[in-house]
Amino acid sequence: MLPRPMRRAGIGIGIALAFWAGASVASPEDLYGYGATSQAMGGTGTASASGADSAFANPALASRMRRYKLSLGYQGGTFDLHAQGQDLPDRISAQPMRGLVIGGDLPLPFGGILRDRVGVGLAFYTPTDVLVRGRILYPETPQYGLFPDRAQCLTVRAGFGVDIGHGIRLGAGFGALAEIVGSVVVATDSTGRVGSRVEDQLITTYAPTFGASWEHALGGGTLRVGAAFRGKLDARFAVTIDATKLSSLPIPLLNIAGLAQYDPLQVALEGAWEKGPWKLAAGVTWKHWSDYPGPWEPSIKCPDDEPDCGALSPAKLEFGDTLVPRVGAERTFPIGPRTAAAIRAGWFFEPTPVPGTLPSSQGYSASLKSDVEVPTRFFDATRSVFTLGGGIRIDDVTLDAFAQLHAIVPRDAKVLFGQTGATKATLTGTALAAGLTLGVSF
Repeated sequence: MLPRPMRRAGIGIGIALAFWAGASVASPEDLYGYGATSQAMGGTGTASASGADSAFANPALASRMRRYKLSLGYQGGTFDLHAQGQDLPDRISAQPMRGLVIGGDLPLPFGGILRDRVGVGLAFYTPTDVLVRGRILYPETPQYGLFPDRAQCLTVRAGFGVDIGHGIRLGAGFGALAEIVGSVVVATDSTGRVGSRVEDQLITTYAPTFGASWEHALGGGTLRVGAAFRGKLDARFAVTIDATKLSSLPIPLLNIAGLAQYDPLQVALEGAWEKGPWKLAAGVTWKHWSDYPGPWEPSIKCPDDEPDCGALSPAKLEFGDTLVPRVGAERTFPIGPRTAAAIRAGWFFEPTPVPGTLPSSQGYSASLKSDVEVPTRFFDATRSVFTLGGGIRIDDVTLDAFAQLHAIVPRDAKVLFGQTGATKATLTGTALAAGLTLGVSF
């Protein structure tokens, strides 16, 4: 058993690690889209969204709202991810996704020139079992670092749109998230007992969203072109552990920090055509993944005047920008004077930003009492995503559902370690997601 002072010091460090494991946030919309209609139509919506969906897809389209509406939904998903190769477990463990979706349509009741021209969309997603889930694993631990955990977090979005006439709509909004900073001080008091003081702060950060659209009558229908800019959303945590006063030994400050989840800056461009019961949409989204620094930060920071102090440094991966094509279609069927049904389908192709060759990382070997090279098993693969859904409207009540199949395109990743060592990891798997949303207009 450890001596009592060491056990108490461990309690303080454990508190910091608890914050480390659960203090990260990002947006699951980047994985699935937002709103049952958009999620069933291949994540399209930059030119075709309406209602609360516009808060993420394109805030300019919030100006299309004409009635107040409140939506409440539930969505869930499972992950079946595999990595086969030397020293790999085959199946990679991943927590299922479960969450509540809340949306609000708020057309602003202005008169005169602004009548039926201004609207606000509100969109919320919250997991049912946790507020946020974020894990920073050792680089040598097999993991799909950009997929399952990014679906497990609270997200808030709002969008404001205005119709300025001549078929032009403009909008702006934001995504909000939280990050945590804090400190743990471990020291002895005047009686020689070891204690710890924990301080933490929850800080809200924001990323802007801007949108625009233009529409024109064409072929008996309406052609709409939309563009959206979504700022970078990142969730960093940083807890400093100070045990320098615990003993006469030179104990360095420990920096328990990292970037657990990340949504890149992105630009979406889309065209949609609506005629009678048909709605067709196609677009592309550019994602600036090359700006992603990776999840790891050093636990011990070198002083500015000694940048090569010998502390372990995390691996640097060369992430690449991606281009995501999307297509979607909807067909409505009138059933009665105030009743209609709809079926929807779509597809999108999500390339991976993770390079095919992974460099080695640094680790500490307790047996050798020295730093060693370890493999970096931060895996990811391109996904081909098929979507399907439908809905029914009865008077002022709507019920919409969606389902998505994420099929990983098989990939061989080269994992380097040591000076000349290398292994191959074969990546395969699928993920399923589905949801149901009830809306009431008034």
